[in-house]
Amino acid sequence: MKQFFASLLLSLATVLLLSSCETGSSAPPPAGVKVAPGDGSVTLTWDMEPGVQYWLFSAAGDSVTPESCSSLPECKTIMSAVSPQVVSGLNNGTTYSFTINGRIDGGPGGLGSASVSAVPRLAGTTWKAGAALGQNDLHGVTFGTTFLAVGRGGTMFSSADGIAWAALNSVISADLNAAVYGSGNTSYLAAGAGGVMLRSDDELKTWTQALTNTSNDLYALAYNGSLYLAVGANGTLITSDDGANWTARYPGTSSHLYGVTYGNGLYVAVGAGGTLQTSSDGIAWQGATSQTTLDLKGVAYGAGIFVAIGDAGALITSTDGVTWTSQTPIASSPAFNALVHGSQFIAAGNGGAIYTSPDGINWAMPSTGNASLYAVTYGNHGYAAVGASGSNLVAY
Repeated sequence: MKQFFASLLLSLATVLLLSSCETGSSAPPPAGVKVAPGDGSVTLTWDMEPGVQYWLFSAAGDSVTPESCSSLPECKTIMSAVSPQVVSGLNNGTTYSFTINGRIDGGPGGLGSASVSAVPRLAGTTWKAGAALGQNDLHGVTFGTTFLAVGRGGTMFSSADGIAWAALNSVISADLNAAVYGSGNTSYLAAGAGGVMLRSDDELKTWTQALTNTSNDLYALAYNGSLYLAVGANGTLITSDDGANWTARYPGTSSHLYGVTYGNGLYVAVGAGGTLQTSSDGIAWQGATSQTTLDLKGVAYGAGIFVAIGDAGALITSTDGVTWTSQTPIASSPAFNALVHGSQFIAAGNGGAIYTSPDGINWAMPSTGNASLYAVTYGNHGYAAVGASGSNLVAY
């Protein structure tokens, strides 16, 4: 009996001790909660107060509260949310609702803010032009942990969002024509005139020059998760496991190669006069009939299809990368210089032309401008395009 009362007293003492340590409290719901739709995502902003930890609740539907979230489809809770907060992994065309509550010093969550709703949608319909990035033409752009744009005279710029750009210290005067991010190696590469190849392993802080063993201009880069590949003038094709040591390969053509991509287990390179080459490993290459004699400038894979574009609106497609079909030209006049697939295909070209397509065959023109565009990429839930005289645009 004495042991029982001793245990009871110990338990009561523990409860009293824990209670005395609970100094936290709930916080009022935050003010100024707003939501902006993105591509498979939304961005929440609100007025943050010092010392308050915010939890964000989201679910598919017209409204949500912190209490109802768990019973609704696609409920998500983001602890320690910070404005602006991106909520990703959402389905385009679906209505989602959001609420935020706050707590102080680990206390219980307070009332949720009034529910706000948004419908995520494909990026690429509305484009916003930024201030010119100097006067040099920009010929390459990529996204890794941040955007990187490169161009004439070794010009390089970086941006976290594709909107606010900062110039990087130029380490070379040669023209740079292409950029790529190797996610497996966390390395940025930039390639260009005379076979120049630059590599950064520290988030664009410093660059080193790699030996490519070619003096031919390099026009495009690709990465498949383990192998880098660069293509260029006179059928130049080189590969590297690490971006530092390069080996020449022989695609069986002397035509200029302007674009390259990797998808569905296959590399596809395109170039002058409708040249088209394929490889499953980047080493052994075979020619394919492209069904066009026009110069092909860009190629991408997405939505289960390979797509290549080029001069005079040239458009060809393939489901396997080997057998190609000529499609109705995207447009009759502009030459298209770049192609990417993110959530849809985006083609960019001369005269600032930008066209979008969900399937690579049917195209719409959401935007056109004046400055020609030479490169386009997808990242950070949106697209960035760059071109003549430092022109740059974004679409979220």
